[in-house]
Amino acid sequence: MFHKALRLAAWAHYGQITKFGDPYVTHPVAASYEIFAAVEAGEKADIDLAAVVALLHDVVEKSDVTLSSIKKDFGKRVAEGVGAMTKNDDLPEEERLRDSLMRILEQPKEIAMAKLADRISGMLPPAADWERRKIETILSNAELIDQMLSEASPYLAHRLKSRIALYRTVLEKRK
Repeated sequence: MFHKALRLAAWAHYGQITKFGDPYVTHPVAASYEIFAAVEAGEKADIDLAAVVALLHDVVEKSDVTLSSIKKDFGKRVAEGVGAMTKNDDLPEEERLRDSLMRILEQPKEIAMAKLADRISGMLPPAADWERRKIETILSNAELIDQMLSEASPYLAHRLKSRIALYRTVLEKRK
């Protein structure tokens, strides 16, 4: 199932680039690696569910893959996890993350783990040319994710707190 999800993620994100300039598929792959590391460190979790959702978490938002096709190909639990991580475009921008986090909390803890892993893998050191506001927004969102989901995985919560500290340090140095 992991290989099937990796192939779909690679196809869905073909030609897309991360905010760091990398091929986009490296982001969900890095998120799935965070899941593997957490389990290797002793976290108890359904690694298949968490890693596959981590791989597929952005395919609905960033391609024409649908939740119904994910359900057909990967099952109801994966589709519900991806659905919880997919932001609702009908809501105002400032409400989308909190809404998604609330839906994630209704899912098995593996979905919260996938969201923590998503944020960790999306918080590489900020580029020197990034505006302060962009860094502050990423930091604020990470702090909300940490606050709401950290109980799902002490290992991933610790990793996220390290990234949060890095972003705070960057902001301090740019004052």
